[in-house]
Amino acid sequence: MTDVPSGSVEVAVDRSGPDEVVWLRAGAIEVGAVPALGGRILALRLAGHETLYRNDALLDERLHRRPDHGPEPDGTMATWRNYGGDKTWPAPQGWDGPGQWAGPPDPVLDSGPYDWTVAEYGERARLTMTSGADLRSGLTVVREVDVETGTSTVTVTHRLVNTGDRPVRWAPWNVLQLPGPEAGTGDGWFAGVDDGAVPVRGLLAGTGLPTWTVDAGVAHVAGQDVVGKLALPGASGWLATVRDGHTVTQHFAVDPAGRYPDEGARAEVWLECPQERGIESLGGLRPTARILESEVVGRLADLAPGEHTELTVRLSVCRGAGTPRRVRPAGVVLRGLTAEDTGNGLRLTGDFAAFADGDVVCRLLGADGRPLAEHPVATARAGEELSLDVRLAAPAGAHAVELRVARPDGPASALDTAMIRPTLRDSGSTSS
Repeated sequence: MTDVPSGSVEVAVDRSGPDEVVWLRAGAIEVGAVPALGGRILALRLAGHETLYRNDALLDERLHRRPDHGPEPDGTMATWRNYGGDKTWPAPQGWDGPGQWAGPPDPVLDSGPYDWTVAEYGERARLTMTSGADLRSGLTVVREVDVETGTSTVTVTHRLVNTGDRPVRWAPWNVLQLPGPEAGTGDGWFAGVDDGAVPVRGLLAGTGLPTWTVDAGVAHVAGQDVVGKLALPGASGWLATVRDGHTVTQHFAVDPAGRYPDEGARAEVWLECPQERGIESLGGLRPTARILESEVVGRLADLAPGEHTELTVRLSVCRGAGTPRRVRPAGVVLRGLTAEDTGNGLRLTGDFAAFADGDVVCRLLGADGRPLAEHPVATARAGEELSLDVRLAAPAGAHAVELRVARPDGPASALDTAMIRPTLRDSGSTSS
């Protein structure tokens, strides 16, 4: 049984507050966006559980601005209104020249009002939010937010359009703010990394650099009391934040040959925790909450007037507090798939969390990779954990298995793969 709802896509616009709030509901998930506040997504809820950081001092649960809306901005970090949520910035960030984005604060791309439209088509809906034209960067930001019933995924396309009169070079930068994990809880931030000389490195120390570990292709940053940032030149295409029994993931493409800002960073993680006073090296920024920023960085692109570049991030949420080993299009791998030839059939085991409703199908492959047989083995529910322990007959010559989630109205998505191995048995021999 599950209490995650299902149903058609619903679009609602709340005009009862100072700003329009657009709500997209697609069964398992609910997304709330406030175009007037920098085009931000400010709610991402699974069965009513909020996963994003929202500055409660500035916004209430309906995403309405509170009457006491903080000090009047003066262009410094000390008075920046950090609402939270998910946003699009241009990279690289900096204050040294026109090739760097001098924000936040920024009155157009970060904090300015965005125009918006929404479209429903079948079981899907798309919210498009468009910023004003920023004269300094030469950019207009376009954010497309897509939801689909039967999934717990929001697909966000971050598009930078050169609406100026000169060539520019920028990279799209997805900044996702989440409540920071507490130290010593076992929660934390995880990222897939390639085998490289520098998969992770320190980038910015406010009060210090976060500590990290790398094991079996996964970087891990535990909850800790620090204000600082790490860069991941070796990010392989997925990030996951585990907190409060839920996991929020970001899945994206990387280009090994691409040019990335911040000396090759494909992803970044920023931690902050409450401070008694502003941090001078960060322009007077005074954190008042525990926040984790999980950031995906796109490739640098040279844009002539009228050209654009974009970054697509699949933002998914599911229940589960285990350690992510991989994030695949169909879900999170918590305990990898194993396939054991018991001599009396094949036993499949593993622990996962799914991003879509569908049938979990096991495809048996020969040594040449060709499919030999296919069997349904379980049912997946969007946003729910899935433990697998099944036995089935395997045809002669079966060499590997591929686990996929097949949706009724779309192609199957990969979840995990494994080589078939024999079960080790005690031979019963003795020695003296």
